[in-house]
Amino acid sequence: MNLFLKGHEATCFYNQIYCMDCMELLAEIPDGAVSLILTDPPYGISYQNHFAKHPHPLLTGDTGIDYKQLARESYRILQHNAHAYFFTRFDCYPEHYACLQEAGFQIKNCLVIEKNTIGGLGDLQGSFANNAEWLIFCQKGRRAFNHTTLLQNRKKEGTLFHAGRSPSKKYKTRFPACWFGEEYPKATYNSTWQKKNQIFHPTVKNTEFLSWLIQLSSMPGELIFDGYMGTGSTALAAIQTGRLYLGTEIQPEYYALAKRRIQEVKMPLVRKGSDSYGTCLLYTSP
Repeated sequence: MNLFLKGHEATCFYNQIYCMDCMELLAEIPDGAVSLILTDPPYGISYQNHFAKHPHPLLTGDTGIDYKQLARESYRILQHNAHAYFFTRFDCYPEHYACLQEAGFQIKNCLVIEKNTIGGLGDLQGSFANNAEWLIFCQKGRRAFNHTTLLQNRKKEGTLFHAGRSPSKKYKTRFPACWFGEEYPKATYNSTWQKKNQIFHPTVKNTEFLSWLIQLSSMPGELIFDGYMGTGSTALAAIQTGRLYLGTEIQPEYYALAKRRIQEVKMPLVRKGSDSYGTCLLYTSP
């Protein structure tokens, strides 16, 4: 078990969500401690869906966070040659891009992933419906994607597309930046799923989608960090793919919901005898 030593009190580090501000936990994490960052920080847009039957309350931090500090601290805690994914929006993308680049990240792509619902921006008659999530994909150093069995190539294995190139593999090794259609998981759940599972949050991420990113960008046993856990989808995806997780959720009601979801996922693993989290270092602050 990995521990932080905060004063004289040892606190569990791996496989934990803390109900606290993300910036406070970031300050306690040693340099290069996490293997992948996958997070959806508040955009500072004070988003509320006024057209829903039961509108969600304003998210804590959605009036604005210090994104430059978030970017710097994220870069510091990420190990070298590792990936990071930050959800963003079209109108926040330039600022987020600039902050991440200034912190030292190499920006590689903006992913555009189909949502399982359609949202509006208020002007329902004069703007296009928002049916996609945006993610800034960046790296600290350089890390190649893992070869996975997530998606089979459409062409038969061994097909030679061009002279001088290697024959095609059975499974896709290079993914597009835009994921749309039935062969890709959606980025979010829809309202029907939320009602069925009694999980209500304005941006509940699809665990399967997050698990694809985790499998492409990390190895089993590595630590995934999400400082804005919401209802815990990143933690669930980490558990289901054999990774470790660490993060925060500042709102108590969402923190409690995340803890409940994690416990529900972990219990079958415990019964199967596969709830293994590894052995790690003891971190001592200077």
